[in-house]
Amino acid sequence: MLSSASAYKEAGPIRILALYHHHHLNNNGGSAKVNPIMNDYETGEKEYQRVQDANERGSDEVDEREHLLTEDKSTATASNAAEQEHDGTRHQLRRARLLHRLRVVLGLAFLLTAGALALFLSNYGCGRSSTPPSSVLQGSSIGDGKLSTLKVSKKSVVFGLGIGDITGPIVGVNMMGYAALPQTNTGLHVRERSRAFIVGSLDSKAPSREEAASIIALAKRDEDDSVDPADGDPSRWIFVISDFCMGDTAVRRAVVDQLRDGFPGLYGERNFAWVGTHSHSGVGGYINALTPTITSGGIVEQSFNAIVDGTVRAIVRAHEDYEGRRERLLKGGDRLSVSFGNTTLRDAHINRSKFSYALNPAAERAMYDSDLDDEFALLRFDEGSKPQGLLSWYAVHGTSLYENNTLTSGDNKGLAAVLYETKVQPDLMPGNNTFIAGFSQASVGDTSPNTLGALCIDGSPCDNQHSTCPTDRGVKTPFGPNVTVSTCLGRGPGFGDDEALAQSPTGSYDWKSNQIIAQKQVDAAQEVMGRPLKKLAHLEGVVNSVKLNVDMSQFAFTLQNGTAVQTCPAALGYGFAGGTTDGPGVADFKQGQNSSDPHNGLWDVIRFFFKQPSAEQMACQAPKRVLLDIGNQHRPYDWAPSVVETQILQVGNMFVLVVPGEFTTMAGRRLKEAVRVAVRKVGLLQDGQEPIVVIAGPANTYSHYITTGEEYAAQRYEGGSTLFGPNTLEAYLYIYSNMLVPALRPGAGKLEKGPLATINIEKAFKAGRRRSADTAPWGKSFGDVIEQPQEFYTMPTSQSDPPANVTATFVAASPANDLRLERTYLEIQIFDPSTMLWKTVRTDSHPSTTMRWTSTGSLGTSKVEFGWAVERGTPAGRYRMVYWGDSKTPFTGSLKEFSGYTADFNLS
Repeated sequence: MLSSASAYKEAGPIRILALYHHHHLNNNGGSAKVNPIMNDYETGEKEYQRVQDANERGSDEVDEREHLLTEDKSTATASNAAEQEHDGTRHQLRRARLLHRLRVVLGLAFLLTAGALALFLSNYGCGRSSTPPSSVLQGSSIGDGKLSTLKVSKKSVVFGLGIGDITGPIVGVNMMGYAALPQTNTGLHVRERSRAFIVGSLDSKAPSREEAASIIALAKRDEDDSVDPADGDPSRWIFVISDFCMGDTAVRRAVVDQLRDGFPGLYGERNFAWVGTHSHSGVGGYINALTPTITSGGIVEQSFNAIVDGTVRAIVRAHEDYEGRRERLLKGGDRLSVSFGNTTLRDAHINRSKFSYALNPAAERAMYDSDLDDEFALLRFDEGSKPQGLLSWYAVHGTSLYENNTLTSGDNKGLAAVLYETKVQPDLMPGNNTFIAGFSQASVGDTSPNTLGALCIDGSPCDNQHSTCPTDRGVKTPFGPNVTVSTCLGRGPGFGDDEALAQSPTGSYDWKSNQIIAQKQVDAAQEVMGRPLKKLAHLEGVVNSVKLNVDMSQFAFTLQNGTAVQTCPAALGYGFAGGTTDGPGVADFKQGQNSSDPHNGLWDVIRFFFKQPSAEQMACQAPKRVLLDIGNQHRPYDWAPSVVETQILQVGNMFVLVVPGEFTTMAGRRLKEAVRVAVRKVGLLQDGQEPIVVIAGPANTYSHYITTGEEYAAQRYEGGSTLFGPNTLEAYLYIYSNMLVPALRPGAGKLEKGPLATINIEKAFKAGRRRSADTAPWGKSFGDVIEQPQEFYTMPTSQSDPPANVTATFVAASPANDLRLERTYLEIQIFDPSTMLWKTVRTDSHPSTTMRWTSTGSLGTSKVEFGWAVERGTPAGRYRMVYWGDSKTPFTGSLKEFSGYTADFNLS
């Protein structure tokens, strides 16, 4: 089991190439350690030598043919003399002339053929690359014998798409997002996946063998044992959206190390962006800093490894998809297109901090018709006239499922992706799809999916500034009577649907709300995808990327008015501990507590046991009342990030701002506008082109929140969680517009090498210890059915009918024994009378299925319950459930796979 980035570094080439060969390359008996780029190069070298040999053979044959023609001319001259001398030999003369003409014709025909062949090989075959040059390619002969008139422009953009399973242990691990100790997962709703999108220019190609060897030597390590943060081909980038809470430093570095070793010079720090859907129901235990891993008990190695391996798998698949599409394009295949479109989606989110938003200048707020960014932005990927995938950005928190949910899930965005992909390719199991749908975050900071708003438990309004509700008079709390507590809770669109409540696996309205918010995003994507291509903005030309690592603990810069300012070491305020209306805080903490507000002195006493903030830190962070000075706490390792990773990806006139945290709506608007201005000022676009700018985050490094200065002063949750003080947003405005954008100019030199964050995984606490062994109850075996499904179920016939719920319970082993990545714990099968075979129609990746595991004793016994909410339109027939598990043998610890089958049941 690997537990550190350095361990991943050692195993990188073996792991990534094993994946590469296993999933996508023909097995020619080579070692898994052989670089696929080297294999491609050696194949090209052999092809090059073969062409050269053929040319040499052709030249020798032409020389021989010319010698024969010279002999023919001498023979013809002799024949003419013989004709004058011997009139009786005319028959022989005619025969000689015919022979001469035949030889001349054959010789000329061979010369023309050899010349044409040489011209063809010089244009298409003679080179160290097996693909044609990328300038302009005229199509070769096709089936009807005619020449294609297709030309591939230098401006063409190539893409590749891939998907990988990153689902960590689905039981026994604290979930990442709410930081709620009781939220330890007990099962599975939808598998978590990474979806990889590679975009590049036509000129972007793998380096030669010599180039790759040089790149490896240079990029391995510098003198200070750090990796160049600008390595990687800038004309090709990777955007990964994963069904977890946020991208972060350690897992990202582990992936980059494998990419750097497997594809030297092609992928690296510069051109890999990693964004989380911000699901609060995903597996935790992978964040580099200490604070976010406290509730998970530290790093969970299984979770960390699953995330890294699955993401590498997705990228390798996308890489091969990219190379295949590029090759087809260069051979005259269908045109590739990457297009941008957007629509307005207003009713899938609300602003949960309206009080803070209202503090922004009135003139600025008047520029917008909403206190949210309602844009649903989308990239569409096409080959010919057929859509191949989509990547969208929309701001809504991954908190549709409440913190009482313990089934592992991608929340609304993870669900939206599965719904869209299975709609496009209904006959493929989730995870096997080739159409990839990515639903990414945008300015997510102050958004909520709980669109009915936040109310007190009794339905009365919450306090607007603090989001609190009064306790009943006379009720004592641990902090005295009549103290306001955080019982102000957001309500999703499914709230009040009692019919859905009866079917909810969580026992709450949130299950229905999650489906509604997911479907709204699916509908928005379908609206854009349904437009004709000519109605979308076609992106072509420049593909570029730039990345800068910045130490935000004391980043000094100058504001536009000339004032010199700097950021602060990271700190969390009292407002942070107050929580949000999506996930309330603890004790008597409340949002909106700043340094001038009265507070409970008990917390000052408790804070004494941690590092006390200095006067300088307090002044720097003001008006935040500092609760935890995490930026200055480094034992046993860093409690918070100091170095963050900022990045911009460009394709044509579109710029993706990859941000290391959660920007609020107005903070995101200011950043996008600053970048638009900078792009125009620097002259990155042609006259008449307008920059398209989107925000993607939280990505790469998780540094909590970024608010405007006005919102920061309110010190609600978002302001209290803005780590680097009141100048945080202005620092990012400066970095993106004054440093990153200019670095995108053609011929711009590399940015100054920034610091590389320390990887803390080896120092981190390790959690997630698996069971020592599994045992089956007396008289039972693993996979035996404890509770069978009913024999008959009636399927719903209308939208108003509730779904049929099929359930079954088995004797189980811990799912943490084997994560069954790219596989499944559950199959639902239908019997096909025409073949007399069972066919799998559902797995644990389908959103209509659930899995809940329960330990039933101290001796390692357990059970698992599967549920299937039968979808409307499901074919009638004879079905069964199949359970796949792996038991751990006592003493030896070896794993043994088993399966269990229910009795047949009928849907009618």
